[in-house]
Amino acid sequence: MRRIILSALLVTFILNGTPPTEHHSNTFYVQLVRGNNEEAPPQPGSRPVGMKVARHLKPLNWRNYWELNRRQVAVCSGNATRVCLSNGREVEIDLTDHGHRRVTAFENGKVIQRISRPSGEGMTVIGGERDQESAWFIVVRRDRPGD
Repeated sequence: MRRIILSALLVTFILNGTPPTEHHSNTFYVQLVRGNNEEAPPQPGSRPVGMKVARHLKPLNWRNYWELNRRQVAVCSGNATRVCLSNGREVEIDLTDHGHRRVTAFENGKVIQRISRPSGEGMTVIGGERDQESAWFIVVRRDRPGD
């Protein structure tokens, strides 16, 4: 009798325990980055970005790129998640359109930029001007940033 109950529970778990593929979790790494021409970090705790991000940002002609904040975010397929980074800057990762990832940057609650691209491993970089001396960027990526 015990074997029958355990077998039934196992079958139930196998059939119901795994979420459908459209709702599996996707891990993203979000980095708030500042570009400037200063040699010193813009704020305590800032660190230079890794080589991969630096290569993507190099055409923007800032001498240095500093990571101000980093977050790991899990977003289920079919959903959207909004993440607060700092200083009124937020990012939303939207996976509601199957096969696409829409990333929206916010500053003080206002949409600054929105990009939609095919889902995948590619890096998304969006941002805005901070002042005449610097700019800020939000990097959304699937691979873990290098330290």
